[in-house]
Amino acid sequence: MQNKDELLEDIREDTVVNAIPEKDLPKFGELLQNVTVPVSREAILQCVVDNLQTYKIAWLRVDTQTILTIQNHVITKNHRMSITHAEKRAWILRIRDVKESDKGWYMCQINTDPMKSQVGYLDVVVPPDILDYPTSTDMVIREGSNVTLKCAATGSPTPTITWRREGGELIPLPNGAEAVAFNGSFLTIAKVNRLNMGAYLCIASNGIPPTVSKRVMLIVHFPPMIWIQNQLVGAALTQNITLECQSEAYPKSINYWMKNDTIIVPGERFVPETFESGYKITMRLTIFEVDIQDFGAYRCVAKNSLGDTDGAIKLYRKYWRLSPSTDIPQTTTMTTMAPTVSINTVPVVLVKYNKEQRYGSSGNQNANGNSNNNPYNFNPGSGQQSTKLQRGKANNKGLDQASSGLNNVFVGATSSLWNSQDHHSSSSSRGRDHHQQQHQQQQQQQPNLGSDHSASYRSDGKSPHPVKHDAKSLTDDLDRMQDLKGWASCLAPYLPILTLPMVLGAWPG
Repeated sequence: MQNKDELLEDIREDTVVNAIPEKDLPKFGELLQNVTVPVSREAILQCVVDNLQTYKIAWLRVDTQTILTIQNHVITKNHRMSITHAEKRAWILRIRDVKESDKGWYMCQINTDPMKSQVGYLDVVVPPDILDYPTSTDMVIREGSNVTLKCAATGSPTPTITWRREGGELIPLPNGAEAVAFNGSFLTIAKVNRLNMGAYLCIASNGIPPTVSKRVMLIVHFPPMIWIQNQLVGAALTQNITLECQSEAYPKSINYWMKNDTIIVPGERFVPETFESGYKITMRLTIFEVDIQDFGAYRCVAKNSLGDTDGAIKLYRKYWRLSPSTDIPQTTTMTTMAPTVSINTVPVVLVKYNKEQRYGSSGNQNANGNSNNNPYNFNPGSGQQSTKLQRGKANNKGLDQASSGLNNVFVGATSSLWNSQDHHSSSSSRGRDHHQQQHQQQQQQQPNLGSDHSASYRSDGKSPHPVKHDAKSLTDDLDRMQDLKGWASCLAPYLPILTLPMVLGAWPG
């Protein structure tokens, strides 16, 4: 196999021996294009030559003056390179699995005299890559100290470095300001506090995908601190109550509750709970069915390797406040003073006829032979003696019912009882006097009236004084008694409260 020098000599000899006019010499049909290829991909360089004739084509690496191929032969020992001839005018150099070291100038040369050549640039781009060193790893710092985070990356083109916080929080800048992002390989934070604790992202990018990032955890150590929102809590007996403390500490603290210098052990009535969110801890103590001995001072305690602290909560007894509108039914007592009125009352005397004193009307006629319209067949102007007849139940049923009703009704001006039997004795004397006077007047006006025309009238059934009545007066009395009975039934519900005097006029003569 011929070496590189021998091949070049053959090209020169062919050029001298085969002298061809300029117009017939080979020439490049296209310009050699620059090529950009991502690392690990395949690069393709194409050289187009017209009218090559017996001349030969060679590919060279300009920066190292290395012959890569001559005609269809690969001269370099790089197995990733190959040469192909297409359409009798294109000579194609292929580089597989391109590396960053393949970047540079490449020459396509024709062995004419003088030689003809053209060059193209192969650019190999490399996505960014963050170096493990000197990039910072997770850092632990004491609160109040200064810290610097570092990030180093490679790539082609050279990548830019951007710092961001994982949760989107603001980043404190060296000038005292805050920003969402910071550009630079070094991020310095002065006087770190617990709010700066968290994950920081170092992001490297150079326009070549993919963009890469690395997570750096900044851990800030500080002793425990406790906040108590309600230091005085009230509870009633048998009530369920919850005490609460807010604690912050890192490294994570040990949290527990105490009462009277004794740690409270979880049980049926005491249930301690903790809820963690980063370096923040919420402590809760639930007491079920508060008893008298549960009142007093409670302490929530937090401890870690840097120190300990506690907070006090006083539980006091609270008495139920009863709401007048909801808890105790309101009772309103109204006292009504009834006015006292002194009046003179006139009792109503109710008249009762005995069966023997009633007059029948079935067989009585006047002297002219006409029927008498008086149901009792009593005519004071005549001397005819009335005939007493036995009354049948069917003919005089209405009159018996009226007599029975009148016998059971008594209206008093200030009485709430409607019973004529209870007051009959007190009113009978006044009734007898009234009817005796009426009887005497009738005797004076009618001196010729016979004794047989009189009927024996007794208001209580025992009076010996006879009283005479005409039919009209008896009918009027019956109507008046019926009216009084109706008034009594209407006024009965109001009599226990109100006093209703009723004054009645004199009986008709």
